[in-house]
Amino acid sequence: MDIAVKITLVASIVMVGYNLHQLLTSYEAICEKVKVFKMLALQNESDEGAVRRSNFLLTGVLSLLFVTLVYLSDFAYWIVAGVLAKMAVSMLLSHFEISQIFREDAIRPKFFKLTKVDAAVNVLVGLGVAVIAVS
Repeated sequence: MDIAVKITLVASIVMVGYNLHQLLTSYEAICEKVKVFKMLALQNESDEGAVRRSNFLLTGVLSLLFVTLVYLSDFAYWIVAGVLAKMAVSMLLSHFEISQIFREDAIRPKFFKLTKVDAAVNVLVGLGVAVIAVS
């Protein structure tokens, strides 16, 4: 098994684990995390722009790294394009989430449900990539 495939398999498993955690976290727990996050941002004098930039950098680098691993693992181009599109959607939702956190003291229930769907799809994508990598 190629080294890129092995790293892709590990990254897929990490992605599945992280998104399962997101999927299983309750609305109340998320609202508490939002309050703590907002308090810490204010204590560190971080404005919305700075937090969005750092979030974009972190999620962007991790997403591109994952897509690059999928590409280097010789997946079909349509699969690579699908993973890239899915990562872009997750990055966009993350951007909207940061904006909502700074505007409000909680995540709206409708948006919370949307993030649950995103996490569920990310779990499926991660599992799919892992299954293909092992095949």
